[in-house]
Amino acid sequence: MDQKRLNPAQSPKIKNHVAPKARRIGAMLKNKFGVDLTDFDKACQGDLAAAQRVGELARQGSMYKEFAPQIAELYGEILEGSEAYNKAVSDILVQAGKSALAIDKATMKATLENTKYGHSRSELAAEFVASKSAESQRHKYQMNYTQIKGYIDAHLVGIDQKTSLLEQSNRPEIKQIAADEQYEKKELNEALNKGDKARYDLIPEKDYQSSPGLKAKLLQLKTALGF
Repeated sequence: MDQKRLNPAQSPKIKNHVAPKARRIGAMLKNKFGVDLTDFDKACQGDLAAAQRVGELARQGSMYKEFAPQIAELYGEILEGSEAYNKAVSDILVQAGKSALAIDKATMKATLENTKYGHSRSELAAEFVASKSAESQRHKYQMNYTQIKGYIDAHLVGIDQKTSLLEQSNRPEIKQIAADEQYEKKELNEALNKGDKARYDLIPEKDYQSSPGLKAKLLQLKTALGF
């Protein structure tokens, strides 16, 4: 008598009472963790492919469970190290920018001061040359002026001295002219007042030029004075 084979759909299965009541969590299981109860059921029923998928995920989970904390800690070191490195690089570059600007500013300031110094030196030199030239011209003028003034003063003094000497030398002659005029007037008055009885011999006559050696003495003095 042949035995009848059952349709797999008609095979008895352990009833899942929980999953139908937690469909949202079941959907989340697939979305969050990449597994679902289908592979669980198939693996439990001897499905090699499902068992292999579950086993691979389990192997990966075991690896992550064992090494993930250590690797995560290492990642933390990497990230913190990267953070510290980049922060240090940032600090260096920021300070480099500030220092470069400060150096450039100081360099520019020194360059400007150097230029000002050069200009000031040139201006001072030009001022010195101009002042020296002006002083030389002033000195030359003053020397010429002094020489001319001295020459003119000497000339005028010489003329004055010569004139004074001539005036003194001519005094006897001038005095004599005046005396002669007075004598002539006295003679005329004597003639008018007394007629033939006029006594001209009683009128004193002044002679300023008859002194012995007067002319010789005057000539000697003129020669001594350079006239």
